[in-house]
Amino acid sequence: MTVGSAGVVAVEEHLTVAFGGFDFTYGFREIPYRRGERIENITVVEGARAYAPGASTELEPGGLPGTFGVRDLGGRARVVWRFSARSEPRTFTIRYRFRGLAVAYDDVVDVNLKVWGDEWEQRLGRLTATTSGPGAVARAWGHPVWVRGDVTLQGRQASLRALDVPAGQFVELRALYPRNSFSSTAGMRVERESGLDRIVEAERQDAERFERDRDRIDGLLDNLLRTALLFLAAAAIPALLVIGSVFVVFGRERETGYDREYEQEPPTDTEPALVPVLLRQGGQAGSFEFTATLFDLIRRGVYRAEPVTTERSVWGGLRSEQVADLELSAGADTSLRAWERDVANVVDSVLDGETERLSRFRDRIEDERTSMSKRFQAFKEHVSAETARRSWFRSVGAFPLAAAVVLLGLLGGLLLFLAVDGWRPVYPRYADVLLVLGAIAAFVNAAFVAGALVFGRRIWRHRTRAGQEEAERWEAFRRYLTDFPRLHEAPPATLALWERFLVYGISFGIADRVLQGAQIHMPEALHEASTIYWISPTGDLGSGASALSIGDLASGFGSALAPPSSGSGGGGGGFSGGGGGGGGGGGGGFG
Repeated sequence: MTVGSAGVVAVEEHLTVAFGGFDFTYGFREIPYRRGERIENITVVEGARAYAPGASTELEPGGLPGTFGVRDLGGRARVVWRFSARSEPRTFTIRYRFRGLAVAYDDVVDVNLKVWGDEWEQRLGRLTATTSGPGAVARAWGHPVWVRGDVTLQGRQASLRALDVPAGQFVELRALYPRNSFSSTAGMRVERESGLDRIVEAERQDAERFERDRDRIDGLLDNLLRTALLFLAAAAIPALLVIGSVFVVFGRERETGYDREYEQEPPTDTEPALVPVLLRQGGQAGSFEFTATLFDLIRRGVYRAEPVTTERSVWGGLRSEQVADLELSAGADTSLRAWERDVANVVDSVLDGETERLSRFRDRIEDERTSMSKRFQAFKEHVSAETARRSWFRSVGAFPLAAAVVLLGLLGGLLLFLAVDGWRPVYPRYADVLLVLGAIAAFVNAAFVAGALVFGRRIWRHRTRAGQEEAERWEAFRRYLTDFPRLHEAPPATLALWERFLVYGISFGIADRVLQGAQIHMPEALHEASTIYWISPTGDLGSGASALSIGDLASGFGSALAPPSSGSGGGGGGFSGGGGGGGGGGGGGFG
């Protein structure tokens, strides 16, 4: 770069490129300019050969080798030259002149030129640039300060060296010349003020900002524990505040005045498939609800059941034992609710007009898994539809959580955009690092809130007053069944009540507790008349002619009714394995 006595800047760039085994047919350079500047006399030369103007400026292969074209892109002048090369190094020289680039102050002339543009998508290992003018260089700097390199002064010349310039990173060489070295300002922009002190101060502040940013980033790295704690606080506290506020306003159950610890019989006629959904505030029904509905149909006479015994292999087939079983057959034809009809469809398909033992249901269901899984899915959908129809729940709290997810996600995206837009790959700014950390924290907060929205319905949903009153009574009844020794205080007096106990115990996942109570307190005469109690009232569970485990039976239904693609490991929903609370299981810079 040469600065003429009138301030016109003549630039000569040399680009040497080594090509591999493919033909490359074009090269390009985009020369930035500012308002008031003008680029003129652009030429492209290779060795002694001057390229002819007239080539296309589109960035695509093709065109006549030995030609170039120029297009004004508004703030950039694009130069594209056409050539043919294969497995060889080539050096191209681009020459042009700048008018209005140099700025004439009262005391100095400021020449600041981008010697390497940010349009390059390749990393540059080494860059050198030299400027010379009509007088001795007063001061010179390389920009930006975070690029590794140095600037040296030699009389009328200033030389820049930059190493490992990242892709997309510009490099500038700025030099100040004495104003009295120039004979004219015809090629300059003129500012009627002194510039030296202001420019030197601006450069000093730029260097100090860089050092301050580097010290702050080093401080983050040197105190990783403190940084991690602050980040965790930023990544969790806003989400916890949102989730907590939503729970207090929308998810907390309202007081009803109910104060009983136990209900000694089912408090309402709500079907056994629906009660667990009420207690856990939604979710899909599963294998326990399916099994409870099956036993309810037996209790109501839709299917007949006869107690039998079945031989079962134990100890890896080395021995066998007799276990109590039920043999089912079709019973009375009666009207059924939609989800009850889905269970009946499964049972009817297994029976196929004949009889079948309950212990063999799983194998028979697995033989027709595709059709059976569709019926099980229909059962779950019909239970969900009935639950929605009864309007037990208010889910208004889902809306502020969803809005928080969107807002936190947008905030994270905005912060990330701002950070990436100004990111310096060699030495990032402290503010950009904070923007990145803030973006990540916003995304983590959004993930926490989204998790609460998807998996924490108790946070944003509460029962209506009628639903809460019924749920409290059913919870008291569940406690009564769980605490089975209480049965001796007031055991059920009728067979119908005993059988309802077992049906609801199955839906709660605590059937074994009810069976234990029945062994102790159920009169033998009632047991003999029951269609669903097939245990010996004097036997111990797990030995002799004992009950086939209802928990295993429900688990087997859940596995057998799972879609074929999910294998045989999928259990159903419902309350898991008995007991528990009111919830449930289920499913270097320039110097």
